[in-house]
Amino acid sequence: MLKPLLMSCCALLIAGTAQAAIPTMNYTCPTGIELHVADGGYAFINGKKAKIKVMNENYFEVSGQGVGIAVASNPDGSRIVSYTGKHGANGMCSEAKLNQQAAATPAPKKTTALPKNMSAYCKGEAAEQFNTKPIYIQTSKAFTTANGYAMKGTGDLGNQGKKPFQCNFDQNGKLLNVQSLVNEGRL
Repeated sequence: MLKPLLMSCCALLIAGTAQAAIPTMNYTCPTGIELHVADGGYAFINGKKAKIKVMNENYFEVSGQGVGIAVASNPDGSRIVSYTGKHGANGMCSEAKLNQQAAATPAPKKTTALPKNMSAYCKGEAAEQFNTKPIYIQTSKAFTTANGYAMKGTGDLGNQGKKPFQCNFDQNGKLLNVQSLVNEGRL
């Protein structure tokens, strides 16, 4: 009786460890598919919440928006990411990298088109920081700053109330940090 209970307990711990080991990553796939995964297992495909299915510590799948994305980790830390989409579309995805020319160009003072999925990245990272789900995070429209972009938001933390924060992005739309806008006091 005790042995099956222990085996069940250990299986849950192993599954939880695999889920927690999923790192933050950003990948782009052909046909305009973008994948963002935040630490702790929150995933977004084209800015919309997606499901993660962990197979083992080196392989997981993300699905949503009619797309399936497989992520395999190699012993050297590199990844192989492939997708299968609508109407049989499939192929390899590549890690989203900063465009070197864009990195050297100063941020525009005013813009009409902001980088894609800033809100999804902000929500995912804020949810992780506040230890809650992205559904409890609200964000405003992004605005330009001297160094790139920023977006304000609030996290509904239940009994702890709502906490304001700001996501800061570089001029290419890459999330730099999530900054609390309240004085947390001494811990």
